[in-house]
Amino acid sequence: MNEINAYLHSCMCRFEQRIAMLEYKQCELEAENQCLKNQLLGPVLDDLREQIQTQLKDQMDTQLNEKLNKQLDDLKHVTPPNITYKIQELHVNELKGTLTIGLTSTATTEQLHSIIEKIKTEQGYKAENISSPQ
Repeated sequence: MNEINAYLHSCMCRFEQRIAMLEYKQCELEAENQCLKNQLLGPVLDDLREQIQTQLKDQMDTQLNEKLNKQLDDLKHVTPPNITYKIQELHVNELKGTLTIGLTSTATTEQLHSIIEKIKTEQGYKAENISSPQ
């Protein structure tokens, strides 16, 4: 009976070793299978990811354009409120003095400087004579 127990015990040990070896081999095969999948499917997955990103971007651009066009159409139909201008009239009863609206000169810069110097130095020089040199 001892011999049978010893034989069964040795068979059990061999089976356990064989199971351990098979489990190790299974892990190696799964790792190799994963590497092969990554090598084969990696480029395919990258292409799919790129296509999905492009489609998503195009769809978002289309939706944004539609939304902006709708807002633009809504703004086109808005009419501005009535604008009321208040104009005050100026009544002139008596006209006295000088009205200077603006000065225009065809003289060069040097001529203007010389005229200004003449005005400063000569007391009898009049503004009406500025355009005609003396």
